[in-house]
Amino acid sequence: MNTKQVEELTGMSRQNIRYYERQGLLEPAREDGNAYRDYSGEDVRRLKLIKMLRMLDMPLKEIEDVINGTVSIQEAAGRQREELEQRQRQLQAAISVCGSLQKEKGGKVDVDGYLDKMEKMSGAGGGFARFMDDYKQVVLEEREGMFSFYADGPVNTSAMFERELKRYASEQGARFRMIKKGRYPQFLMGTDTYTAVRVMEKKRKNEGGPSVKIICERKNSEESPGKIPERRRRAMKGIHIVAVNIRRHRRKSILNLVLSLLSVTVLAFYLGNIGSTRRMIAELPEEFTITGEIWNMCGELNHGLFISHQVLEDLYASPLISEIAESAELMGKTENSVSVEEGEGVQDDVTLVGVNRMKCIEGMTKEDIVWESGMDWEKFQESSDACLVSESFVRESGIAVGEDLRFNLERYSQGLAGVTLTREELTPEVFHIAGTYKEIQGRDGGNPDVLLPLDVVKSIYERNDKVYFASALSFRVADPMRLDEVKRELENAGMKEIIYGSPNSYVGISVKLTDSVFIRSMESADRSRVLLESFLPFIFLIVAAAGYIIPSLLFQDRREEYAVMRALGTGRYFGGSLFFAEHILPALVGALAGAVLAAAAGAVDFGGMLLVWGTYMAVYMLGAAAAMWKFGRFSIAAVLAHRD
Repeated sequence: MNTKQVEELTGMSRQNIRYYERQGLLEPAREDGNAYRDYSGEDVRRLKLIKMLRMLDMPLKEIEDVINGTVSIQEAAGRQREELEQRQRQLQAAISVCGSLQKEKGGKVDVDGYLDKMEKMSGAGGGFARFMDDYKQVVLEEREGMFSFYADGPVNTSAMFERELKRYASEQGARFRMIKKGRYPQFLMGTDTYTAVRVMEKKRKNEGGPSVKIICERKNSEESPGKIPERRRRAMKGIHIVAVNIRRHRRKSILNLVLSLLSVTVLAFYLGNIGSTRRMIAELPEEFTITGEIWNMCGELNHGLFISHQVLEDLYASPLISEIAESAELMGKTENSVSVEEGEGVQDDVTLVGVNRMKCIEGMTKEDIVWESGMDWEKFQESSDACLVSESFVRESGIAVGEDLRFNLERYSQGLAGVTLTREELTPEVFHIAGTYKEIQGRDGGNPDVLLPLDVVKSIYERNDKVYFASALSFRVADPMRLDEVKRELENAGMKEIIYGSPNSYVGISVKLTDSVFIRSMESADRSRVLLESFLPFIFLIVAAAGYIIPSLLFQDRREEYAVMRALGTGRYFGGSLFFAEHILPALVGALAGAVLAAAAGAVDFGGMLLVWGTYMAVYMLGAAAAMWKFGRFSIAAVLAHRD
């Protein structure tokens, strides 16, 4: 077909068609006997392809590579897309600045400010976008920078190796020059330098016998010299290799991820159990209240005792003991002031008890007391003549709140070393009835007829020049965790343990503590803690062993792959780091997922989640590092020749 027909089919002008011919992109046939061009259907298809690629703004050099077959159209399209995306970011930045300039008022514009803004926006996407552009370039170069082929025969010497490389270069129509001979030769093919390695395969695909596969890797590229710094290129290459291998060995990667997820979940629940046990131990003292009472030696009496002044001083002086409830008993007979003048009868014995706390009377609360106007418990304790009387005493005596009562008092004293009691008279006292209290049947210690402030009873002893003894005493241990110290202080104060079956007496010399439940609970919790913590080193040992065993199993069939990398010039440290990262990344993601799962289930809090994850990975990585160190200790040549 002639030029006019081609113009109609392609939509191109004659000038454009001639231009592409001059550029070597098109070479139509000539009719015999004249110079007229005779375009074929393939020429029309090529012109349409050129038109399409030019509409993508692809450079002619790139189009020439596509037409000549040196670059696939997919690769060229990928490069052009990256270039267009970069331009798009730059254009978007320019559009943004134009919009800002359009909104400016007045004739003066901040040129420096806009220049600074445009320079910052020129990367449009910042460091990450530039990183991705560089990464894509490195990936593309890696894909193009490696090839492999099979030798026609055995490759046992350096000369045979060179012969096979020359043959392949000749088939590709590329210039060849050997740079360095040897087991891993370096050669120049075209404009690029390559390193080659031979691998003995047991069976070649679709063939029965063994064969030699030659793998070549490009070591430099003149396409974009200096565009990416070598250290940056090396890091991106490592990222690419790790990503490709994780995807290529995705089943093993998923297995690694799942194992780490399950391991961290179990470990989190285990450590969470240890943490909850420790918290329980720390909170037990707050949940338990340990109290103590003074009893006689045989454990039959805790009221009406003789508790020495020295014991009281030691207990009050101890910072480990608090809320001391002390009481002292007196006996007396009361006479109504009016009845005494008329010579009427005297009442029976009345029990008077001095108290410093409501808890001296078992079960007493503020609601059990009915005060006269203006009186309460605090004022009662500060009073020097006030008293409380029981409701039954009021009924039997016919007295009323607000009256005064006169008592002929007596006190108990010890006889025969506290085995018997005697009574001693004290001077009479007059007390003002400030209220009544409610009696409770079966109350420990009974229901005294009259309650007095404890300080009033102590002053009565002083006025009568008598030695004061408390009749009952209870207290609370301020800090249950210092229970052993409390017991030592009680022992130093002369307190002893109750000896059941010993002779009965009225001497308050023994102490009973309500510590048995607390001690059993603490011992049980502490045993659990010790047991859990004792297995913790073994748990971490198992994690480290897993970190060693799992990569050893996953990498056992990849020694040839590692050997090829080493033979092509990859350093031992860099190659080992790539394999290590390839194994650790799925484990890291799985471990994090397991920690999050455990935190969501309430086994650990956020801080505990990070601690479990970090601890697991640290121990796991130690095991993996040991496995990787051992993995790389083999003969590269032996592995490639299948002699290992």
